[in-house]
Amino acid sequence: MKFSFARGALALMATLTLASCGGGKATFPINVSVSGVSYDGLVLTTNGQDLPIHYTGDPTKPATIDAVFPNGIEYGEIYTVVPKTVTTTGSDGKTVTTAQYPKHQTCTPATGYPIGLPITGTAGQLAKIQINYVCSINAYPLTGTVKGLRGTGLTLANGSNVAPVSVPPDLDATTKAPTGKDVALVMTPVTFNATYGVTVLTQPTNPTQTCVVTGGANGTGAGTMDQAAEDAPVQGVNNLVVTCS
Repeated sequence: MKFSFARGALALMATLTLASCGGGKATFPINVSVSGVSYDGLVLTTNGQDLPIHYTGDPTKPATIDAVFPNGIEYGEIYTVVPKTVTTTGSDGKTVTTAQYPKHQTCTPATGYPIGLPITGTAGQLAKIQINYVCSINAYPLTGTVKGLRGTGLTLANGSNVAPVSVPPDLDATTKAPTGKDVALVMTPVTFNATYGVTVLTQPTNPTQTCVVTGGANGTGAGTMDQAAEDAPVQGVNNLVVTCS
């Protein structure tokens, strides 16, 4: 660690010495590395300049893209590299600010050693300005309603993700038995373009019931978390219905 720091300090001193010989301030390029890129559309910005991160490859094969901002910055300048935002005004007059992420993705600063470097700083603070971001595919809710559940032990599944469903606490005033009031169903969110298929893993008992899953894109609790789900006013799939009788 001490040796690495010493090398960085020597490199910085050499840069400043060369700059002083030329009569001007040292200039530092802003280097960027973005991993996990599956779609095009990310634009990073700092100090009045933009850096588009282009990707037209296979979305199933995320790439790491290295790039450099068009212009370097001088010694002592402060920088903060963030996704560029765009503000639009809707027909209702309300303004909406959105970040220019890759389509279907969200990008955040990298964390952890050794890639978790600060996205803000001062030129010359380190020998090199290096900014690292990581992009991930957006995941959207998979939700719905369970109707008529009075028995215990109902478990739903979507692949390896399971969701036990508790009996609603509402009891009949006379019989003191569960009323089967509607229960919210919340499954593990599903990433964009991934398939889902909600099924009954275990049926309820005491009393014994049979529960059937409907809804989703195909009407039987299955489908793909597609563009329609992403563009919906309430994003995701929220029309699952599990009917127990």
